[in-house]
Amino acid sequence: MRKKHLAVAAALFCSTFMYGCVASEGDMDFIYSRQREIETTLKKTQKDIDWLKAEVKKEENILDLNEKTFELENKLLELEQIIGKIHAQIEERFKSIESRLSMSAGSGAKDAVPGPKTPPATPPVEASETPAGKTETAPTPAEKKPKENYNLGLKEFADGNYETARALLRKHLADAPRSDEAADAMFLIADSYFREKLYEEAILEYQNIIETWPASPKIPLCQLNQGLALMEIGKPNEASLFFESLIEAYPKSPEAAEAKKHLKNLSGPEQ
Repeated sequence: MRKKHLAVAAALFCSTFMYGCVASEGDMDFIYSRQREIETTLKKTQKDIDWLKAEVKKEENILDLNEKTFELENKLLELEQIIGKIHAQIEERFKSIESRLSMSAGSGAKDAVPGPKTPPATPPVEASETPAGKTETAPTPAEKKPKENYNLGLKEFADGNYETARALLRKHLADAPRSDEAADAMFLIADSYFREKLYEEAILEYQNIIETWPASPKIPLCQLNQGLALMEIGKPNEASLFFESLIEAYPKSPEAAEAKKHLKNLSGPEQ
C-alpha cells in the first residue's frame, strides 16, 4: 500500500514538474515573439522618425527659401525704383540735349558748322632779343601755368584717368580759352566722356567744339562721334542726320567714309 502511494506521489510530482516545464517554454516563446514584434515596431518607428526629420528639414528649407525670396523681392523692388529714377534722369537730360542739338541735327552740317569765327586778339607779351637780332614773344608766367595744366591733363588722359584729365583741361581752358591747345583740350574732354560711355555728355561737348571752333580739323570727327553716341543711346534717326550732315560737308574725309558705313547699316542693305 505504501508503495502504491509512493508511486502516485511520484506520478503527481512528475506531472507537476512536466507541466511547469511546458509552461516555462511557452512563456519564453511568447517573450521571444513579443521581442520580435517590439523590434519590428522599433524599426518602423525609426523609419517614421527619419521620415519626419526629413520632412521637417524640407519645411525648414522651404521657410529659409521663402525668407530669401522675400528679401530678394524687396531688393528687386528697390532696384526697380532706382532704375526708374535713372530712366527719368536720362529722359530729362536727353530732352535738354535734343533742345540744344535740334538746329544742327535738323538743318544739316552747314548750319551746324557756321563760318569761321575770328578769335579775339591776344594781349601783348614781352619781347626778347634773339641772337639774330629778331624779336620773339616770351611766354608770361600766366601762360606757362595753363600749358602745364594742359600737359598734365594730356598725360592723365593717356593713362585713362579721365575725370582727373577733365579737371586739368578745364583749368587750362579757364586760364587760356584761346590758346593753341584750347581746341585740342575741348576735344579731349569730349572724347573722355565718349570713352567712359557717358554719351549724353560727350554729345554736348562735341557740339561745344563745333560751335566754338568751326574751322577746326576735328569737326568731322566730332560729328562722327556724335552720330555714334546717338546710336549707343538708341537714337538711330538722329544719328542718321549727323552722318548725312558729315557726308555732305566733308565728303572726302575719312570720317565721311566711316559715316557712310554706319548710315548704310541704319538704312538697310537696299539703300
